[in-house]
Amino acid sequence: MNHALSNLLRDAQACHEREPQNVPLIRDMCRALVAHQFEDAALPWTERGLALTPHDAEFVHLRVNALNLVGRHAEAAALLMAERSLLWPPAAFELKLGYSLMMAGDLEQAIARLDEAGRIAHASNHALIPKAAHLLGEALLKHGDGRGFAFWTMRNLDPGAGGSYCAADISPWSREDDLRGKRVLITHQLGFGDQFLLAAALADFQAAGASLLLMSDPQIHRLMQASLPDIEVISAERPLEMGEPLPAEVHAKVAAFSPDFQMPSLFAPVLASDQASRAQPFRPYMRAPADKRAIAAAWSQQLRTQNPGKRLVGLFWDCSQRHSPEVGSVMRCWAARRSIPLEGINRLVLDPAVTRPVQFVNLHHPLVEPMAGVPAGDVVRYSPGVFQFDDTAACIGELDAVISVDSSVANLAAMMGKPTCVAVNTTGDWRWGSAGAATPWIGGVTVLRQKMEGDWAPVLRDMAAWLG
Repeated sequence: MNHALSNLLRDAQACHEREPQNVPLIRDMCRALVAHQFEDAALPWTERGLALTPHDAEFVHLRVNALNLVGRHAEAAALLMAERSLLWPPAAFELKLGYSLMMAGDLEQAIARLDEAGRIAHASNHALIPKAAHLLGEALLKHGDGRGFAFWTMRNLDPGAGGSYCAADISPWSREDDLRGKRVLITHQLGFGDQFLLAAALADFQAAGASLLLMSDPQIHRLMQASLPDIEVISAERPLEMGEPLPAEVHAKVAAFSPDFQMPSLFAPVLASDQASRAQPFRPYMRAPADKRAIAAAWSQQLRTQNPGKRLVGLFWDCSQRHSPEVGSVMRCWAARRSIPLEGINRLVLDPAVTRPVQFVNLHHPLVEPMAGVPAGDVVRYSPGVFQFDDTAACIGELDAVISVDSSVANLAAMMGKPTCVAVNTTGDWRWGSAGAATPWIGGVTVLRQKMEGDWAPVLRDMAAWLG
């Protein structure tokens, strides 16, 4: 929270203490927090507002959003149901309720509500069709239903989701059955972890006879090249707008490839979802470049000599976006909920029963490590240095296992086939499933789930047991 907003909040609190019945003050404070993208901080103010003006539509709307941001999804759903008599547009109400139910883990009810939201939107509110379909896809995937992939692709048409790109002069792929001999441009989108996961499904397009050209962020370009030797991978910064011309150098490479179709990477799992017998479509394929692997092998040999008999276990616990107010409340709050506080990690790395057979390795990038904090126990760094993700991959390749929160590191380790333990909050992303210690989408991953929002203690105990 920036200095100006902190001062505003302090002053508003002082005014509220003098005038606790001042509803306009409470309303103005809520609106200021929304304008500064700190909707989560409006939660106590909405409570005050509703205590003074029950059933106020603006306070209810703001409270539902704030409850979802901080992970109190069941409360958000209950509030929506209690206030359903307000003048909500029908599709928007079903959409909000379906989202809250999905995030609360009530997937069957969520799927029904989101399906209804889509039906109403088709009849009366076309602008909400992409969001309803995209959220329905996520709910189905959380439920382990591969039909969700086709709905999930509608995320690319959802203006609120962002992150999609298509070149204006190349035909989009429209799920043609026969891909033999076709040339397909795959444009990159979403975060690094999403790209690591989704690219695993490109093998289905190759098996169907297509040739592929994959666009990749510069930070992961060498890693993707090494991991996908049969696919041409080109480095490209993200275009900002749909249809924006590609940079000249990238455009020349795309023109030389002469694609028949293009598709965003979000479409990569669609072929697997069409094959009912295909289990776990995201299979390990990633590896670091050979030169980085050689450097990492020398490092690990020295570390194992210094720690005879110990297993080397990578550790990643902090999502850096939670420290960045500029990314907006949705991303910041989601990152905060996925991160384990440093004091929790300290309990793990200071436990003699854990550290006796284990040497931990910090997998945070050096630039974000100061924000994540330095554990109190013996947690070493990758001494050759982490500059890009191919360095992280080289390090992971020499480890015996990886423990991580839901992050790009967790996706990377899983797609390298490394024994991976992923700690997820009460919500969890669809790729980690919704129940039990396994996920239907990725093999070789152990999922440890929060039972209560913010309570990592049981998860940390399960981590210790997993290490044992």
